[in-house]
Amino acid sequence: MTDPRVGVALGGGAARGIAHIPVLEALDDLDITPCCIAGTSIGALVGAAYASGIPAREIREHTLRVLGRPRDAARHIRESDRGLLSLLNFSLSRPVTLDGMALVEMALPDGVAARVEETKIPLMLTTTDFYAASEMLIRTGDMRAAVAASIAIPGVIAAPRLKGRVHIDGAMTNPVPFDHVRAAGAEIVLAVEVTGKPEQNGEKRKPALAELAIGSTQIMQLQIAALKRRLDPPDIWLRPPLHGFKAYDFFKAREILQAAAPLREEAKRALEKALQG
Repeated sequence: MTDPRVGVALGGGAARGIAHIPVLEALDDLDITPCCIAGTSIGALVGAAYASGIPAREIREHTLRVLGRPRDAARHIRESDRGLLSLLNFSLSRPVTLDGMALVEMALPDGVAARVEETKIPLMLTTTDFYAASEMLIRTGDMRAAVAASIAIPGVIAAPRLKGRVHIDGAMTNPVPFDHVRAAGAEIVLAVEVTGKPEQNGEKRKPALAELAIGSTQIMQLQIAALKRRLDPPDIWLRPPLHGFKAYDFFKAREILQAAAPLREEAKRALEKALQG
């Protein structure tokens, strides 16, 4: 008798998505190879590395090497083939944005598959088709372009066009894409939600415009995820304790990993229970 097929869904949450790593480490601890992985936004980036066969320990080491401190990131950019200017999209008619493709190429570790269909673990990435106002599931195609489309934040990170279409962050339509894992045949669905929520600033001042914009998006994504859970709940739902970490706290990678450390054992206990049941 074979063990049930375990599928993994990695949600969006910008810097908080660094907390996906302890969950992947739990899978490695238990010697579980998922039957499939679905990822959106930062979950697409982390999922692309893990599905390509890169162990979670190496993903952790790469993350700390690149984001452990601001000067580490600066050195990584200097030593890359592209350099700082390649990260920026300049335009006389629009604000400067980050180039999604260049960002992904700098962020992904060596060894990631060139195409989505070439991963060792079947991979599904999601993005949002802007004009169609709908989710798009990506199973094939250029890996860097697919991840760049999944992480695109309007006005911040520009995505490449896929099939001539404009795309934005996949978490806008499916913050934790566990439904695709279930549809792909997983018998045990493990989902990791790292959206976060608006943080109380402790003061009686009104939130700044940026706080309102980000917080409004978080509220929307939390509501979408809650609705999907009610319709078809995953077997395991993990939400790391990341209160106080903001979407752009990438240089707090070490602190995020420390805060999410208990998730490794929590995931192992939940998986062992699900496999025994």
